[in-house]
Amino acid sequence: MGNEKPPEKIGIGPLGRGGGLIQFIIFAVVGIVIFVYCVSPASIVLKIIPATLIMLIVLGHLVLLGDNWPWAPPAGNWTPAKSRFAAGIGMTILWAIFTFVILLFMKFIYPQWPIGPLYLWFGVIGFWATLLYGVVWGGWPFKGKVHPWGTMAISFIIVMVVSILIWNLLTNLDGTPLADTSINHKGPLNVNWLTGYLVWSIAWFFVFSPVFTTQGWPFGKWGHPGAAVGQTILAHLLGYIFWKGSLGLGLSPTFSFAAVGSSLIFWSLVYCWHLQFWGVTKYTFAKRAVSAFIVQCIIIVIWIIILRWILCSAASAVAAAKLPADINILIIYLNLCIVGPALIAHNAFWLRWPLTLPNPPGTPPPDQAA
Repeated sequence: MGNEKPPEKIGIGPLGRGGGLIQFIIFAVVGIVIFVYCVSPASIVLKIIPATLIMLIVLGHLVLLGDNWPWAPPAGNWTPAKSRFAAGIGMTILWAIFTFVILLFMKFIYPQWPIGPLYLWFGVIGFWATLLYGVVWGGWPFKGKVHPWGTMAISFIIVMVVSILIWNLLTNLDGTPLADTSINHKGPLNVNWLTGYLVWSIAWFFVFSPVFTTQGWPFGKWGHPGAAVGQTILAHLLGYIFWKGSLGLGLSPTFSFAAVGSSLIFWSLVYCWHLQFWGVTKYTFAKRAVSAFIVQCIIIVIWIIILRWILCSAASAVAAAKLPADINILIIYLNLCIVGPALIAHNAFWLRWPLTLPNPPGTPPPDQAA
């Protein structure tokens, strides 16, 4: 035992959260420089944002429900003896293929929509359903009992059926340029209101997730699916309270869901996975959960202030072009359409190549102080 060597370091740079910090800085800078200031405002608002909602649905299925099969862990065949670069390329190509196939299907076969706001509104519903089933419910009861892509296929069918039913039966397009078209199903929920509500609900999915902010607290002893039931109810209740409450206080709807709500999602991911609960791991269970949430809230305030300063000239260009967006839409674009998914893919598919290996999400566990 005493002659055992420590495992060989894989990758360059610091281990753990140090590597995650470098990773975050690089992706944030590249995301802002290239995907905000090197792309036309019209392309961002009218094409990229709507299309990336479908991209997010695919990413959620590959990572959460397909377990990164066939090339990346936990279900893929990668080992430390194999190339992380090859695994990353393979999984990224799969991600791109599935995304483009679905976009082409939606544009040319069903429902034959041009790329635009319909993909955004419908995509948010699909993204919400994907994360509800993948993050909160963990693919129950199929995950672990069938092949990872079997779980992914079953989930995709469930997500699409639920999304189509909600879209056809519950939504309306009143107040949008499409209000007087046959696409308006005249349901009880306006698409703009529903979008804000679902983004806020997704934010609380992440907060109460078993691996992010609260690491499942206070539902840890409820078992599965008991904890998922509790998380589902609480997340949607808090989503309604924060969405309805912010509107009642007179806050801009886009500031509420696009700036604050999306930043809560983004920093639940970055702080808890990439930065590994930096500064609060000496606590366990409830103390860590509350401390992590407080730290995230402080970071979110700083993050929004910084982004509003960095993105102000891009927002001016959006306003000058008379596009249906503002600086808050650019914030959600950066958080959830560019930097967030890039960080997830870099950890899940590329195993943080060429930096050191990332730790699994939820590290350290809530019962272990570090």
